[in-house]
Amino acid sequence: MPFGLKNAGAEYQQMVNKVFKDELGGIIEAYIDDMVVKSCTGKEHVQHLNMIFQKMRDVGMRLNPKKSFFCLSSGKFLGYIVSERGIEVHPSKCRAIIDMEAPKTVKEVQELTGRIAALNRFIARSGEVCKPFFQTIKKTKKFEWTSQCQEAFEQIKTYLSNPPIISRPTKGETLYLYVSASAVAVSAALIREEDGVQKPVYFVSKILRDAEERYSTVEKGAFAVLIATRKLRPYFQAHPIKVISDLPLRKVLGNLDVSGRLLKWAVELSEFDISFLPKAAYKGQVLADFVVESTGRSEKRDQEAMWHVHVDGAASERGSGLGIQIKGPKGEVFYYAIHITFPVTNNMVEYEALIAGLRLVEAVGATKVRVYMDSQLVVHQINGQYEVHDPALAKYLEKAKEVLATFEEAMIEHVPRGMNEIADALSKLAKGSDMSSETPITIMEIPEACIAATKPKVLPISAQLEWYTPIWDYLTTGHLPTDKLAARRIKRWAPEFTILEGELLKKGYRKPWLVCVSESQGRKLIDEVHGGICGSHQSPYTVDKRIEREGYFWPTMRKDMIDVVRRCERCQYHSRVSRRPHASLNTIASPWPFDIWGIDILGPFPTARANLRFLIVAVEYFTKWIEAKPLALITSPRVADFVKHNIVYRYGIPHTIISDNDRQFTGAPFQDMCEGFGILSLFSSVSHPQTNGLAEVSNRTILEGLKKKVEGSKGAWPDFLDEILWSYNTTPRTATGRSPFAMVYGMEAVTPMEVVQPTLRTIAYEWTKNNEKKLVELEAIYELREEARVRMAEYQRKMCKNFDKKVAPKHFQPGDWVLRSVEATGKHIGKLDPAWDGPFIVTRSIEGRAYRLQDLAGRDLPNAWNVVHLRKFYK
Repeated sequence: MPFGLKNAGAEYQQMVNKVFKDELGGIIEAYIDDMVVKSCTGKEHVQHLNMIFQKMRDVGMRLNPKKSFFCLSSGKFLGYIVSERGIEVHPSKCRAIIDMEAPKTVKEVQELTGRIAALNRFIARSGEVCKPFFQTIKKTKKFEWTSQCQEAFEQIKTYLSNPPIISRPTKGETLYLYVSASAVAVSAALIREEDGVQKPVYFVSKILRDAEERYSTVEKGAFAVLIATRKLRPYFQAHPIKVISDLPLRKVLGNLDVSGRLLKWAVELSEFDISFLPKAAYKGQVLADFVVESTGRSEKRDQEAMWHVHVDGAASERGSGLGIQIKGPKGEVFYYAIHITFPVTNNMVEYEALIAGLRLVEAVGATKVRVYMDSQLVVHQINGQYEVHDPALAKYLEKAKEVLATFEEAMIEHVPRGMNEIADALSKLAKGSDMSSETPITIMEIPEACIAATKPKVLPISAQLEWYTPIWDYLTTGHLPTDKLAARRIKRWAPEFTILEGELLKKGYRKPWLVCVSESQGRKLIDEVHGGICGSHQSPYTVDKRIEREGYFWPTMRKDMIDVVRRCERCQYHSRVSRRPHASLNTIASPWPFDIWGIDILGPFPTARANLRFLIVAVEYFTKWIEAKPLALITSPRVADFVKHNIVYRYGIPHTIISDNDRQFTGAPFQDMCEGFGILSLFSSVSHPQTNGLAEVSNRTILEGLKKKVEGSKGAWPDFLDEILWSYNTTPRTATGRSPFAMVYGMEAVTPMEVVQPTLRTIAYEWTKNNEKKLVELEAIYELREEARVRMAEYQRKMCKNFDKKVAPKHFQPGDWVLRSVEATGKHIGKLDPAWDGPFIVTRSIEGRAYRLQDLAGRDLPNAWNVVHLRKFYK
């Protein structure tokens, strides 16, 4: 086959792959007609050549002696020079860039970037260096070769004047990955070590785009590792990799409480043998042209005077608190737990924590500050990425910007909750009641919101009386409360307690003595046992048993356990979705025929004639009559046309049409048609087809009939549709005791069975008296329908009675906070993904079965959500 043909290269490559299938990737590499036989020693090389030549003889393959070279210690392959030292760039490729003049047009810049792209694996941080080139070729900009472009161009030339040699790792060798994250790009360098000398294996770089540029520094570092695994997958599969970085990547990627993005990355990275080491733990020499961890040395010098503040807020019905951790430029650390006594929402308390932290660090004279918090909403609102709809939050935003403006340099960065643990713990401490002055942490109180006063007051918090104080006083001093009932209760209760080595102990039934703790200490114990380092978010009963077994006591143990576990956010988001009904059955009764129709769409089916793939089905609620039509497209105009021709023009204008929330029914053409005819269009709850139950049952009947009819000829399903509809409409329904045909026309249809085996009415048929008998039947149609209506009402009553036995009632009021089932939104749920999202606020109840919701930013959610897809959120 001559190589001038278009498919010659592909055919030849296929032939080479087939002939040398056992040797490819081992002793031979081949790309079309460029083949290399490789060996470690000269003796092995002769043996390998003998094997290859024998296979060539077997298939009749010939070599061109003028283009063949043997026993070379180095050689050119695919534009690279391969030798025992490693892989080198061919000098001609470097010379093509070094001798190139500064580009003057967009096309010349594209030629430059193309030449650099061919050498990407040899260039460290190529994405960051080449970023100015890509800025010049954007279509939205006029071409301009800037000073930054010229500087990057000279930097590339200098680098390629002495390019690195890529080393080949040995089987099973441990490799090292250095990551770099800047404002515009992430990069990685895969390194191997040989005799104490580091040698590069591969350089990877990626320019950040849009949302990627807004990642935090830690997220960029994790993203660099992810990009390296995708680009260098064979290396990661064949070698253990050690990631060298000062960023806390191991902690972030190993924490299941991180954001969804980091969690997905962690799952993707889990298939590889990756470990993380700090730079201090690895004593090797880092490559000089890659030692940039974040943004450069100048930025690090600026950060020497930078103050770092971690803030967090915790709101609950029992109280709210702020946690603040301040780190000074010389390593000093301050901790603050601030209790707030006014009501706040979760977002308001985050703003309070931010503003309080800024004021505290301002008080010590800081001029440069970097704030870390785990509230995405607050961070993105301050950075202008999110809009503010809540008037209260708008005031907080204005106040926060006012305080930020007092600093020379102020930055706010979002971090995962796992990197904000200390501030989170301080906020939870502040909202509790165990706030004695002996606590080593600075405890304060803010009596009013920062947006309500020009200068908030900070007061020391007072200690509270614990439950065991009267018992302690009675056992040590004999003092009793002045209230007689309280004194009698202490006297009766005191014999169960004793004091041993300064601790109050209570007699136990299973353990000799139980240590008495305060309610706030007890809640900390519950938090630790339930969700601490040894906790696995177990049930209140299990937590209760563990704490009792450890020997602790306070009077409200069980109530506190239920309350703490019920309010655990992780447990709420990952709780199982109950399949039990939560509201009594609500039946739909039609007062007369053709008044209420349910409509739904089935499909896609196998493509039939005329590209028919869908089936639109309408069922009438009184007679149970079905109309159906196959469609190629299910657009809103086609659905409206079906209703007009198959319902309105045949049976009159209905009062109501019930459908789901698909765009075909919510679209303007369908809604305009309903409005024009005066038809009331109602929608079922999202992901709750039982609301339009009759249509769903009809769909199931049609689908089952088609499955049994079509057998092997699945593309012929429209041809069997009329038979299925005829069978359904002439079969008596359980609810009415009559067939839909009889309910519509007042008499039963003549079926094929009566033609094969004549019945009395077909035998005694007289065509002259047929019209008279029809009139008699029509006179009785009203009685027939009335009997069917009574029978249907009784059938629905029994059905409701049986259904309601399984109901576990659940009700919400406007203002309640709820979670929504992720499954109901149609999103895919992974093994480790939460089953619920939110929280949302209930704005309106629809007959106690469905609810309208809005998010915490005040935006209304489209459509109503059935109670079965909601659960109460405990703040």
